Amino acid sequence: MPAKRTLTAGPACYLGGVLLSILATALFVAGTIGLAWLALLFGAGMVVCGFWLQSGQKGLEEDLQRQIDRGDLLELELAQQRRTIDVLADGLDVAVFICDERATILYANRRAMEMFRFDSPVGRSLVAVTLSYDLEQIVLTAWRERRTVDQELPFTYPAEQTSLVRAWPNVDENRVYLTLYEITSLRRLERIRQDFVANVSHELRTPLTVIRAMAETLLDEIEQPTEKQSRYLGRTIEEVDRLSLISNDLLILSTAESNPVRKHACDLADIVKSVAQGFEKLAAEKKLDLRLELPKKLEISANAAQMNQVAINLIENAMHYTLEGEVHVALSSDAKGAVLRVSDTGIGIASEHRERIFERFYRVDKGRGRMTGGTGLGLSIVRHIVEAHGGTVSVESELGRGSSFTARLPRE
Repeated sequence: MPAKRTLTAGPACYLGGVLLSILATALFVAGTIGLAWLALLFGAGMVVCGFWLQSGQKGLEEDLQRQIDRGDLLELELAQQRRTIDVLADGLDVAVFICDERATILYANRRAMEMFRFDSPVGRSLVAVTLSYDLEQIVLTAWRERRTVDQELPFTYPAEQTSLVRAWPNVDENRVYLTLYEITSLRRLERIRQDFVANVSHELRTPLTVIRAMAETLLDEIEQPTEKQSRYLGRTIEEVDRLSLISNDLLILSTAESNPVRKHACDLADIVKSVAQGFEKLAAEKKLDLRLELPKKLEISANAAQMNQVAINLIENAMHYTLEGEVHVALSSDAKGAVLRVSDTGIGIASEHRERIFERFYRVDKGRGRMTGGTGLGLSIVRHIVEAHGGTVSVESELGRGSSFTARLPRE
């Protein structure tokens, strides 16, 4: 509006100056000299004002044109950037949705339309396109709680598939960004691996039992076995026992990975106490001080058999790698749940091994692991069981000064 007033003010001032000049001439003719000079003075002022406004008009017109040109350039650059982003998003092997705060789709890339076989999803609700109420709730939760939500989600439409889903909000633009990365093949391969491990472990039991029985029979039936016979048959029995332990641990690990946890109320203090008492004989043989620090009762919702396995593996691991000193088993609770800590004064773990200590078959000292009869699966089993219960497991250690393993388990 100011620009429009400026564009008409210049000519109006010129016109006013001309009219005042005519009036001044008329006054001179009439002999009214004072008024004539006053009219002439005002007329000259209006002409000067018109000139000034005319110059300002030109400058404003130039500024306006520059702003228009700049706006066109910015709009062109913005359109180019949008096309670039669209091309990039369409080239991704990840489904991308942009939704508003009500989970209405504002944008979907090519992979998203292919995944749910929907040609024009823009403007429709997310649940109408994906037929997944859970996916819609992830978007609404991300917006409502103003946080990033990550979840692995199965879909039944348009085909059985599993995806890693991530949703995060953009409060300034009232949008929620949603990505889905399909891992159906990965999960299928994982199930095949778990089934293979479980089946092989199960099938190994029978031949291992037969081999051990035959070796024991030979050793018992020979009245005076030679030193070589005793050594070889004894070694055979030892290795069969080691393979049996590996087979059993593989079955336990496979069960922890694949089967859902069946929880019920159990007294974790009683479980840990019972397990620790089973190691008192080994502690006495190794001259170790097995120290317990347990509450009288600590109830949590968990699988009692699996909690028993966690306690066995943590205490057994501490016993095997402690030559002197003590093994301290402590159980406590905090606001989040139960905390089981098993500390020792053993050989410790170097920093380069600490990140991998919970991997299956990983041993810091491979020779010592074989000597103690370990399978290399104990800590891996602990991690899978604890995480399946919604908890975490961690380790603190210093080489030559011992280790401390901590398992945190939620009450519910």
